[in-house]
Amino acid sequence: MRPLPSLALAVAGALVGAPAPAAEGMWPLNLLPQAALEAHGLKPDVARLQAVSVNVGGASGSFVSPHGLVLTNHHVISECLDHLSTPARPLQSTGFVAAKPAQALRCPGLVAKVLQGIDDVTDQIPADNAGRKAAIDRLTGADCPKGEVCELVPLYGGALHHRYRHRTWNDVRLVMAPEAQAANFGGDDDNFAYPRFAFDFALLRVYEPNGQPHRPAHWLRPARHDLKLNDAVMVPGHPYVTERQKTLAQLEAERDLHTPLWIDRAAQELEALRAYAQTSPDAQRQTMDMVLNLENGLKVIRGELAALRTPALMQRLRDEESAIRRVAGSQAPWEAVAQAEAAAMRLAPLRTALQAPGGSLLGQVLQVLAVRAERHRPAEERLEGFHDREAEQQAEELGADRPVHLGVEQVRLTQYIAWMQAHLGGEHPWVRTALAGQPDAAAAARHWLAGTVLTDLAQRRALLTLDDDALARHPDRLVQLARALHPDLHRLRHEWETQVRQPRLAQARALAQARWQAQGRGAPPDATGTLRLSFGRVAEQDLGGLRQPWFSTVGGLWARADGFGHQAPFDLAPRLAAARPRLDDRTPLNFISTPDIVGGNSGSPILNAAGDWVGVVFDGNLDSLASAYVFDEARTRTVSVSLAAIRLALREVYPAQHLADEMGLGKSGLRQSRP
Repeated sequence: MRPLPSLALAVAGALVGAPAPAAEGMWPLNLLPQAALEAHGLKPDVARLQAVSVNVGGASGSFVSPHGLVLTNHHVISECLDHLSTPARPLQSTGFVAAKPAQALRCPGLVAKVLQGIDDVTDQIPADNAGRKAAIDRLTGADCPKGEVCELVPLYGGALHHRYRHRTWNDVRLVMAPEAQAANFGGDDDNFAYPRFAFDFALLRVYEPNGQPHRPAHWLRPARHDLKLNDAVMVPGHPYVTERQKTLAQLEAERDLHTPLWIDRAAQELEALRAYAQTSPDAQRQTMDMVLNLENGLKVIRGELAALRTPALMQRLRDEESAIRRVAGSQAPWEAVAQAEAAAMRLAPLRTALQAPGGSLLGQVLQVLAVRAERHRPAEERLEGFHDREAEQQAEELGADRPVHLGVEQVRLTQYIAWMQAHLGGEHPWVRTALAGQPDAAAAARHWLAGTVLTDLAQRRALLTLDDDALARHPDRLVQLARALHPDLHRLRHEWETQVRQPRLAQARALAQARWQAQGRGAPPDATGTLRLSFGRVAEQDLGGLRQPWFSTVGGLWARADGFGHQAPFDLAPRLAAARPRLDDRTPLNFISTPDIVGGNSGSPILNAAGDWVGVVFDGNLDSLASAYVFDEARTRTVSVSLAAIRLALREVYPAQHLADEMGLGKSGLRQSRP
């Protein structure tokens, strides 16, 4: 793994005078760049791509059999593995294979979504905020087709609005996962590095409400021919967020305040969780997913911050904005956004301090209070994110049957109170409330968690339906703490809405039109977590002047483990170690290509020109950490698990030959899967 400062050098070398590459962008399926696709020899079947692409809990996956089998990443379903694990069944350590359908395990709270259609509703969205909110409620509620879930997606910062219609499934079951050590070989050291040697894949199955497997109209077939260098490939998936069209003022605020704040808090929580994980095997099992997510998130965000601190990148963005502003008839849109960013920088430290850890018991109770407060307001007065359908989804999420570990809750609540105290001071009213007269944050956390009944799912669900008087009299101390903090958190949300979000939205069309006038309309919108298509080619990589092949091999995995003496995180998973004598060292394991991806693309299938799957995306290289702001086709690489490695794992390492058969992964080629 290269140190992060090298990212700044890579960005500096790439950006000066660099034109936008033809394959840049994560494209909505209704806005595909046909000329660029044809130049790559690609003619995607849009209807089929839409039907096979699965949103897996916000990340990506794809149907790979007629019986609802979904291919995704191990790290995408890591939380499911944690929730399903027990001391007697530590799935992260042992892996899992359902020998028959009845043995598949339902993932608590995991939702699968498949896009049914996209509607351009820009003309139906009024400019005024109240009218806009009422239109959103109508388009995602009463006017949403029966049996579908509708989401309004702003593109180009809100210059366009498209309605995405999905079908959803709440019954998603674990079918197969390798051990965490096989999927995450090399740990954080190898994360965002290449060459990689990871079996980061997993299989789920989607079930209908009647308990039968979903029968998709389309599913992906495995490629019949091996990939070659320079082959065209495409990636349908659900990239979370990019910020390539933000103003300079917005990016400077990210660089100077928002990102450092997030890093500081996340790093402290990670340190505390790592320490707790060392106390027992159960503690390690309970925290594994959170630790991995924080490690990954910190590496991503630190890389993005390094990019924003690169003078060459900021100068390129400054020059680009200056060129657009010269064409624009008015400077007012940029000035209004700058004022909004000033408000954001004033509010952000308070919002960060008061925001409870995501998924924690306190965080869940605060979210319940927010849902309850907003659901009785008229549509035009609700805060963003609390329209009817969004509130329903949040209620479903809060009611999911997930285990609660009080030891983990103690660690997270302690860190929350300690961070608030360190950044606001011991005399701040919020801090005095959270400390509850206790000598320190740890004692305060024990006080609030003492005797809590919220470890019981029924008690958590009841919070959504209790009348106001009953909730006000609730004896649980965590509910009392949440009720004390909620009014200020709600006020901050309202201030953010009126002083930051709404002013940004009000300028979106003017900013987009100025950009289109200066640059044309050929640029894709920023990523929004919705289905997109990226494309590129299989490519090698130059690493510090040393040419790297486009694929790694199983033999390379053995060599890396041997080179580090099989010490963690470079130890072999037990099943891999046992299978080593019989596995073909030449089998391709991971490979790289140039499609433009970011977080959220994890689990995306990578397809050849025929539309058949050749692997599953699981990572990017170090240079890809700048992709939130700029794409560099020469250096950025998408890292995928190869079809050959998945076939090898299912047939030779794990007792999963029946799954290989279901996916059409025949025995032929196991010993001949060489590029």
